[in-house]
Amino acid sequence: MYRFKRLLATAMWVFIAQTLQAQKHYNAWFRSTLSVPVGEKFKVDNEFQHRRQSGFQNGNMLDNDLMFTFRNWVHYQHNPNLKFSVSPFAYFSHYRIIQDKPDKEAAPNSEVRFSVAEELQHKIYKRIYLVNRNALEYRIINNQQPNVIRFRTRFGGRYELTEQLKLTLFDEFFINVTGTSSAQFPDHNRTGLNIEYSVLPNLKFDVGYIYLIRFSVPSASGNIRLYENNMFLNLTYQLKNNK
Repeated sequence: MYRFKRLLATAMWVFIAQTLQAQKHYNAWFRSTLSVPVGEKFKVDNEFQHRRQSGFQNGNMLDNDLMFTFRNWVHYQHNPNLKFSVSPFAYFSHYRIIQDKPDKEAAPNSEVRFSVAEELQHKIYKRIYLVNRNALEYRIINNQQPNVIRFRTRFGGRYELTEQLKLTLFDEFFINVTGTSSAQFPDHNRTGLNIEYSVLPNLKFDVGYIYLIRFSVPSASGNIRLYENNMFLNLTYQLKNNK
């Protein structure tokens, strides 16, 4: 408990009083998901993700590779308001965040990740919901020892304009529980807007914006705080359940 309080105090200090150099970055995130229902309560998702980033001293968010990902999820819908999820395998190829010219030529790092999550929603008024998602990730990164356990929590509100169109505002905070120094206890924070639109009963897309703050990013001049502007587009296709 003492160690946790010390880490929490350090995180608050870094968040409030950090005076390190800051940089801005621009990214575009794309994700496609094939969703396969298994019975009434289970569903298996297979995700493919690609992220692009701006280059050295430019704002072109499509300029360079940032990340490639394959991940699968197994979801269990316990009831209409509570869902449990397990990701038994995910593979990430991370390219270096470009802050200097040589970063563009750096080889990507690979990561294998295992995750568990729960997602809860609560209806507060007609078509307005409070939503919360908590997840724990075990990250095996090829150039980093020891492995990292990271906790993430997201809280927000969703307004369902129609059955096909939904608007969500959220904030998600990431902390490194083990595998890093106390100065890296706070990892990053995301604040975003998501618009979900169901084109067909089995096809939907999400489009939105995420403002991201990375609290400690290695650079040639030492660790810095990095601010990112991210536009994203997610496409999800669900196969029909024959049962």
